[in-house]
Amino acid sequence: MLGLTGNNVDHAEIRELLKNATALAKEKDFDSAIERLLRAYKLMETCSTEWGIKAFFRVARYHHLAGRYDVAIEWLQQLHDNVDTYADAREILYKEWGWLGKGGYAKVSKTVRNINKKCIKEEIALYKTRQAKIELREEKKSRLI
Repeated sequence: MLGLTGNNVDHAEIRELLKNATALAKEKDFDSAIERLLRAYKLMETCSTEWGIKAFFRVARYHHLAGRYDVAIEWLQQLHDNVDTYADAREILYKEWGWLGKGGYAKVSKTVRNINKKCIKEEIALYKTRQAKIELREEKKSRLI
């Protein structure tokens, strides 16, 4: 931790969960990997460390690798739809922790919120393109059989 005030979430536990998720995904145990990620994300919600939006894309990736394309897209869409809710919750924590900016409040700027939304939209588009290619390959294979 950076010596900042805030919740004393065990950062080592978060790191361990993320590391375990990666190892489980390499073993193709995507459900267990996703479960570890979701536990890590829950801890991250009240942690003073900030993670970029891309850290939350791993759940979608593991669903996709498990063949659950629709669930992957749904995860990303929910992430997109909840950017403002998450940012508002962070602002409440900042206030509780005394991380006050000018005017006595700490904000997650509209620019940051919009960048996160744009990044998620780009990821959704990437997944849709990927899936279209996969489906095209499968269609070609089925014609050859």
